[in-house]
Amino acid sequence: MRRKKFLKIAGIGTGVLAFSPWLTSCITDNRVRSGTFSNKLPLPNEIRETAFELTASHADVKLTEELHLSGLQFNESIPGPTIRQNRGDDLNIRFKNEIGQDSIIHWHGLIVPPEMDGHPRDVISSGTYEYQFGLNQRAGTYWYHPHPHHITGEQVYKGLSGFFIIEDDEEKALNLPDGQYEIPLVIQDRRVNDSGEIVFNPSMPEQMMTGLLGDLILVNGMPSPYQEVEAGVYRLRILNGSNARIYNISFQDEVPFTVIGTDGGLLPEPIETSELLMAPGERADILVDFSKADSSSIQLISKPFEVPSGGGMMGMQNMMGSDGPEQGAGFSLMEFRIEGESQRNSIALPDQLSEANFPEATSADQTRPIQLDMQMMAGHTINGRQFEMERVDERVKQGDTEIWEFINNSNVPHPMHVHAVQFKVLERSGNRGLIPTETGWKDTVLVMPGETVRVIMKFDAPKGLYVFHCHNLEHEDNGMMANLE
Repeated sequence: MRRKKFLKIAGIGTGVLAFSPWLTSCITDNRVRSGTFSNKLPLPNEIRETAFELTASHADVKLTEELHLSGLQFNESIPGPTIRQNRGDDLNIRFKNEIGQDSIIHWHGLIVPPEMDGHPRDVISSGTYEYQFGLNQRAGTYWYHPHPHHITGEQVYKGLSGFFIIEDDEEKALNLPDGQYEIPLVIQDRRVNDSGEIVFNPSMPEQMMTGLLGDLILVNGMPSPYQEVEAGVYRLRILNGSNARIYNISFQDEVPFTVIGTDGGLLPEPIETSELLMAPGERADILVDFSKADSSSIQLISKPFEVPSGGGMMGMQNMMGSDGPEQGAGFSLMEFRIEGESQRNSIALPDQLSEANFPEATSADQTRPIQLDMQMMAGHTINGRQFEMERVDERVKQGDTEIWEFINNSNVPHPMHVHAVQFKVLERSGNRGLIPTETGWKDTVLVMPGETVRVIMKFDAPKGLYVFHCHNLEHEDNGMMANLE
């Protein structure tokens, strides 16, 4: 699908995401803490063994001379190490909990047996939890993070998350940029107090409404980072690891990039664009040619976008005690410094990247409405209820194909994540249309206020109890989650 075709589908310029004028040469919202991009981007260590240990422990990290984090870490790393495996591998992972809180690991996007999925009822307060599962999974950019009820947001915010990358023969045949030409980027916002300490302190209105929106951007755990690149083609694996913030990924001066993958791996076709909306939990796999930049450096930015009010939420954030930019504000994320010629100065992508094999809407065994609401004195609900650990909310027959309609009746965005499946987005109401990543397999989809988004999925995971929830982690922790059996 070429860019003109995509623009026609998405209706850019006529829908709700109409972009306001702005300057790309600097941060547009002065409440984002950033100076010059003076800190080298760190790249997490990789785990390639199929048997290993992940230890969660306390961390005391001096990020810069001015910034300090008393947080949590996996294997003494923030973010955690990148797990890189091959399709068909059998994994043995020992999770060791040394943080003094209940915790469990969810392998976000992986389809594994229920006792391996990180259901909140499987938390451990100390000791170890043994994971054993096979990777019968497409190549893709997945991730892992804790999943205890009520405190997932706090633990992710304090540092417990990491990439989980799967490779396979289909993807390797494309000869995509790898090694130094493949860069994983997890983008997260954080809140800093007057003493320069990163703090997790969502107010009650933030817990109930917006989620925590910080005033500092970290990329791979580093504020104001830069990365040196050559003037050629790079593969960026981007993860929105924030609790609540949505990013509209773009490059300074609207340098184009090509989207090749999403939550569940390669797209059917590459799509060129210059902006990409990403909600918490979503991933994007993109190619960018830095030789197309007009200068020796270029910023990765979050471009401004409008959030439908659905009754009026935006603008309330600063009344809730937050000094950070509101949802939809524009600001810079990091800088790429371009030097020298590249060994990867071009890449020939085929018109078709992968076999799609999406289920047809006519094959659905049933359509299931999922109502997303805000109830006074209770908070956000799914089909009128908040999470209870043992109550089964939705029962699905193994092997069935279903269409789920996420209907957002509330006045805030909800990125909806379903465990144990990858789904295809069929359509959304209104003028926004599908974005490039929604042409592929997904496990998380953004539902704006007033929108209805229809997705189709086949439930072929092992039988058992899983969850689905809003991936605004303050919403999830406050009950916007349900059990799926």
